[in-house]
Amino acid sequence: MEARDGDHAEALRRLVEQGVIDRGQADAVVAALEATEGRSETKSRWAEVLGYVGGGLVLAAVATFMATAWDVLDVGVRITLLAVVAAVLVGAGFAMAGGRSLLLRSAETAPVRRRIGGALFALASLSAAFAVAEAMEEALPPEFVPSAATWASAAGLAVAVTAYALLRSAPGLVAVWGMSAFLVGFGVQEVVYEIVGSDSRSGFSSTGWETASSAAGAGLLLLGVVGIALAVVGVLREQGTAVGLGAVTSYTGALMLETPVNHVAELAVTAGLFTLFALWHSTARGPGSALVFGVLAATVAVPRLVWELTDGEVSAAGVLLVAGAVLLIASAVGIRLRHRAAAKPARPRTEPDTP
Repeated sequence: MEARDGDHAEALRRLVEQGVIDRGQADAVVAALEATEGRSETKSRWAEVLGYVGGGLVLAAVATFMATAWDVLDVGVRITLLAVVAAVLVGAGFAMAGGRSLLLRSAETAPVRRRIGGALFALASLSAAFAVAEAMEEALPPEFVPSAATWASAAGLAVAVTAYALLRSAPGLVAVWGMSAFLVGFGVQEVVYEIVGSDSRSGFSSTGWETASSAAGAGLLLLGVVGIALAVVGVLREQGTAVGLGAVTSYTGALMLETPVNHVAELAVTAGLFTLFALWHSTARGPGSALVFGVLAATVAVPRLVWELTDGEVSAAGVLLVAGAVLLIASAVGIRLRHRAAAKPARPRTEPDTP
């Protein structure tokens, strides 16, 4: 018996166990519910598409205005305009997500409202970041560290985290990830480079740059691990999305580390994703996401290691052969792990995993 609504499935299972209805009747109820929900979902999907199209046209109008008249406006007008846009987006997202009931947590937000509201909140965090960037560009002296971009990402992250705490959604999670990744990657790099200093007249230090890049890479690696951990414990609602973003962030951080530490880190990320899939028994999308990105990481990490160990003597065809072999092996391992995980009972989910 399968149902898209976990609460309905659990209720029907209890009725079957109590002998109120039999298995066939439960399956008939599930089929009826899915047929009804399918028709209503089709209508809501079209309404959602129209909402996204309308929002896209508004954004296109704003982008056109910014491209043609932005340089003519004073800094104060730019900041005010961006702040007003952020406030309007927050208000629209709040209203779309349920308004007062969202604050009171009196009712569960519908998936469509959750997605649209989350997208509006994400755009609000982006607008707030641009407003802070304009203000800090005007306030900070040239070459000041942390730069205006770092301050802007910090402000955008604060807005995105607040919005996600209020309304957990996939667009909101992406906004939190984007702001935090930029803050850790770019912000840490420029701060560490400023501390390390320069040993050349041109003001550029290759050693300092490598140290700063490694520090930023380590920060991104840890950020991805934290994101995946929060998904595993259930803090992040969209587990599949969170694991995917965490895997990309961690692997990117591993690539930024100095050789040969970067290769070790890449293999560690790959092994960690496969281990997570093997040990995480859940009906959510998290384990599947860990498997997919584990296969992708293995496909990239192993050929890179072979190229490094052979000092680039392996031909392009050889590298492609290694990548193909790794992909086949990783896929076979993934399928085996998938079957093994499917044979074990899944841990019940407390909340549905909405896209």
